[in-house]
Amino acid sequence: MTDPQNPDPQNPDTQVPDTQNQDAQNQETQVPMTPRVPAGTASLARIGSGALGLLFLAASLVLVSQNVPQSFVAGLPGPAPSLEPLPASADAPNQQVVCAGPFLTYVAQETTPRGFSDPELTRLGAAATEVELESEDFLQEFAGTEGELAPPPVFIEQPAEAGFLGGASSARIESVFAWGLAAQTCQAPVSEGWLVAGSTSVGRQGVISLSNPGSVSASVDLTLYGESGPITAPSGRGILLQPGERRVFSLAGLAPAEASPVIAVASAGTPVSVMLHAALIRGLDPDGVDLVGLQGPPSTLRVLPGVWLESEDALARVSGEEGYSDIGPVLRLLSPETDANATVRVIRPVAGDVVSDVSLEAGRVFDVALDTLGQGHAAVVVESDQPVVSGIRHSSVGESRTDLAWLPTAPLIDGPGSVVIPGGPEATLHVVNNSDQPGTLKYARVAEDGEEVLAGGEIDLPAQGLSVRSLGGAGGAYLFESDTPVAIGVVLREDGELSNLVATPPPLTSPEILVYAR
Repeated sequence: MTDPQNPDPQNPDTQVPDTQNQDAQNQETQVPMTPRVPAGTASLARIGSGALGLLFLAASLVLVSQNVPQSFVAGLPGPAPSLEPLPASADAPNQQVVCAGPFLTYVAQETTPRGFSDPELTRLGAAATEVELESEDFLQEFAGTEGELAPPPVFIEQPAEAGFLGGASSARIESVFAWGLAAQTCQAPVSEGWLVAGSTSVGRQGVISLSNPGSVSASVDLTLYGESGPITAPSGRGILLQPGERRVFSLAGLAPAEASPVIAVASAGTPVSVMLHAALIRGLDPDGVDLVGLQGPPSTLRVLPGVWLESEDALARVSGEEGYSDIGPVLRLLSPETDANATVRVIRPVAGDVVSDVSLEAGRVFDVALDTLGQGHAAVVVESDQPVVSGIRHSSVGESRTDLAWLPTAPLIDGPGSVVIPGGPEATLHVVNNSDQPGTLKYARVAEDGEEVLAGGEIDLPAQGLSVRSLGGAGGAYLFESDTPVAIGVVLREDGELSNLVATPPPLTSPEILVYAR
């Protein structure tokens, strides 16, 4: 049997405590104790309180959504109060346009480009100021023993309320390393754009210039396409541009030995400006330069005013020589995402329109020859069942040299627009009205401040047609206004010299927001 004083028979030394003696001690030293709630009961209480709070919150939201508070207030004695909207809008940021600076290309076997010329800058802006961009140093074409540096590019800035802002840079380059007319409008920074231009075949060079005129850093991705499809270019991803910085990259380094590159530009953080400096070497001689700006994202309608069709006799005179196989005009097309069917219409005011159909494979660049259309001014309209981008390369043939230019898709302007034209070469205005109704374009040449009108006129716009007007070689700033959407381009041309400009609408204003206070 078990001993009640020793419950563990295996250990006789183990003794049961004397509870009677302990009770006596406890009676002498009792301390009042607070009753404790079991832990499970406390958790249930907290859960219940939380659920009750959520229930009240849900009920409040339901009442507000049903306008119960307003109904209650409206039921009180006296007239019901009305909710008046409070307009609110953010101040528009300063306008900015980035100018190209000296033309950049490579000399001999050098891996860093050099700057050619100090371009002349023509401006439009009542309160415009110039700001230099930070850039790595580039030697001038002939740097000499002192290592003379090319001047840095600039951007022009003015307050949004100061009116139109624009600029154009131009330079005639005559060198043993580069030759031709390099002219381009100063470009407004964008978050997305496309370069449809250039080549890295033998004798073809390209320098891509990226500029950030903003106050915060930008991260830029360059996505490239070619004749065979997308091009892998890891060095074109995640390019960091500090505020106020310009960086340059070799097109051949991104797309080597590519005859028909197209480059998509996407910027995160702040908008940027991107420009291509393209140059030709035919044999051993330089023979053409151009500055090419960005065009807008892919769309099903692309309008390209400003085409110059050189005479077939002039083209035949040089096309048989070494290095001149690409002297004829070419339309470059790309449907980035899906296969597409496009209709190409070449508008010729004198000789009549020419229409052809083109099938495009997704992601592959396609060049369409335009070299059997006769001589004169023309425009091209591309209509596609899928979004596309497009550009045109055309040439001017002189007695001893030729020059090339890349024409981007022009934005459609529905209202006012502007373009700044550098002085020197003969300028010809192209206006395309792609609508089914005729219209009228009013234009004015204005002083640099944009306020004093120096000259002006009107142009009748035939439906689905191209209107051409000579502007002479004085250059200047032009303002436009049309009663129908139009695309406006300018051809700068002399024998053996060629460049293109496009007109742009004013920047978008920040919309006003109506705020209702409950």
